[in-house]
Amino acid sequence: MTTNVQTTLRPGTYTIDTARSTCRLTATHVFGLKPVAATVALRGGTVTVAADPAASSASAELDAATFHSDDQRRNRDITGPKFFDAAHHPVIAFRSTRCHQGPDGWRLTGVLRVRGHDSEVTLTLESAGPAGPGCHFVASGVIDRVAAGVATGRAIIARPVKITLDLYAG
Repeated sequence: MTTNVQTTLRPGTYTIDTARSTCRLTATHVFGLKPVAATVALRGGTVTVAADPAASSASAELDAATFHSDDQRRNRDITGPKFFDAAHHPVIAFRSTRCHQGPDGWRLTGVLRVRGHDSEVTLTLESAGPAGPGCHFVASGVIDRVAAGVATGRAIIARPVKITLDLYAG
């Protein structure tokens, strides 16, 4: 569910609090069987809130080696050379290029870099508001993992991967 976010955030640049923030991924098997949920730790990032919301921006970095699901073998496979190749590409990065209002709320479109490959992704801002001395944001979107450079596993893993970012920044 998305909303038209109306907020009283103070304009400024906020640093993502990696200890309080989470990145959740959900993928399914090609046949729609058991969804697989996982997390990936954030390394850092910033959110810039502009007086004109359309001028706002964000960037974030994920630690590719920290993929964690309920299966240790899967974790090794995903961080290994066939999927994330965390040894050679330790960072998964996002940098926004545009903030715009869509029919279902504010959207942040940007460049996602996985395994040295860039692809476009759009995140929908589900909520944004003050949180103590900083801000709290929730954004989600769907990534086409093959377009993002992770083509291995086509026979067992569906292409769309849902991403949800629950970010605290101060």
